[in-house]
Amino acid sequence: MIIYVVTDSGKNAMGGGFYAHKFVLEETSGDICLIIRYNQLTLEFLRELKPLAVCHSGGGTSYDEYDVLQNKDYKEAVTKWDGPQIGFCGGHQIIAHMFGSTLGKIRTLREGDADHNPGYHPGQFKEWGVYPVQILKRDPLFDGFVQVVKVQEFHVDEVKELGAELELLASSDNCRIQAFKHRSKPIYGTQFHPEQASANYPDGFQILKNYFKIARDFKHSQNQTN
Repeated sequence: MIIYVVTDSGKNAMGGGFYAHKFVLEETSGDICLIIRYNQLTLEFLRELKPLAVCHSGGGTSYDEYDVLQNKDYKEAVTKWDGPQIGFCGGHQIIAHMFGSTLGKIRTLREGDADHNPGYHPGQFKEWGVYPVQILKRDPLFDGFVQVVKVQEFHVDEVKELGAELELLASSDNCRIQAFKHRSKPIYGTQFHPEQASANYPDGFQILKNYFKIARDFKHSQNQTN
């Protein structure tokens, strides 16, 4: 089993989009997927259920508009569980913050910048659509790719500086921290949305398959040790 944690608090936080992501996660993992809210996740729950992996969603609500960063049970689950985790977009930002990173808006719009979604945080620059992301460090998450992945992006916030426990894996022209991993745990974050890949831009599907292989390899290594 894998767990998909909805990190958003908005009125549509358990809407149809997250169920579409659930099917993508099931297809790429070959496992069943349980959807829960972030305020239902606890360390005890993870240790009892022993999921293959935990995926943390993005969402339309900015991290500073609700209690997700202050929720003690959720933070304990993220930082103290030893199993594989990955965060997408907002989930990437939340995990990074819980390991000592700083967050903020990408930047205000400059003269000549296009606002690709003027109704969402007007006046702020956004990555909105499909963007090339440069792979900076070789990692199993990017197996099968050489230098660039083309992935879906929908965000106004970003990780500004990574905490000491995290290392940078990928970057784009307007967002320096596009992917990271924990230095000693199987924890990843992607600012982009691999769960929203498509037939025209399928790189996210392969990234998810790579991640679930990482999770299975970790589980196998743990079984060998125990």
